[in-house]
Amino acid sequence: DAAELQVRVRNLIEQRRKLRERFSREITLQPKDIAISTYDENFLQRAMDTVETHISDPEFSTESFSKEVGMSRMQLNRKLQALTDQATAEFVRSMRLKRAAQLLTQKGSTTVVEIAYEVGFNSPSHFAKCFREQFDQLPSEYASQQN
Repeated sequence: DAAELQVRVRNLIEQRRKLRERFSREITLQPKDIAISTYDENFLQRAMDTVETHISDPEFSTESFSKEVGMSRMQLNRKLQALTDQATAEFVRSMRLKRAAQLLTQKGSTTVVEIAYEVGFNSPSHFAKCFREQFDQLPSEYASQQN
């Protein structure tokens, strides 16, 4: 009946919102501790694993991403938009920046420029600009604050 349908829709919307919040909060890229229980989480895990595999490849495009996960570019974009509130390119960039943040905290003798290349950015200045947009500080500031 209509009331049951409304409850189901509300529950689905709430599940998506929680998943979106959890993904946007997570700075680690290894959510291996999380038990995958839904199709969406399974898909998101597969997408994250795919990006992680190609994280240092600056030529990794939305086209190659969609082929790897077995979807059209538009399907992938819609699915990621629904789950993470990010377009495909933003999702990949965010994963790269989160990995960079992780590397900056454990960096040792690695420079910011080396980390930029390691996470798939061709230009250290573009990396710094994107990093600042996501974390509200430059990579070097972030590293010194974390260490």
